[in-house]
Amino acid sequence: MEESLSVEKTVRSEDCALTLKSGDLEVLSTPTVLAWMEEVSANLAKKFLASDESTVGVHVELDHVAPGFVGDKVRVKSILKERGTKKFIFFVTAESSGKLLAKANHVRVIVNRRQFVK
Repeated sequence: MEESLSVEKTVRSEDCALTLKSGDLEVLSTPTVLAWMEEVSANLAKKFLASDESTVGVHVELDHVAPGFVGDKVRVKSILKERGTKKFIFFVTAESSGKLLAKANHVRVIVNRRQFVK
């Protein structure tokens, strides 16, 4: 059985390209979509970590294929596709009202909390 985790987000003005200066339209920004995808994937990875471990994102291949608008509910779902001894590979989607907004392949690696921040 595949492990997965979903969260629902609501697009706010501060999530939009115009506010983040990643574009000049009042639409869901790619940086926000990416942050939401990393958040849900990191939370899914936590299920498999020791207390002295964390994960960091090291690779994302993201296609942002449709706009989201202020007030839209967005379901972000991360599916764990591969789990190794040092890394996780996820397939992540963002959908609103059944419409695909974005999809990504995302890699996170396991790090020791104390050693990583030294």
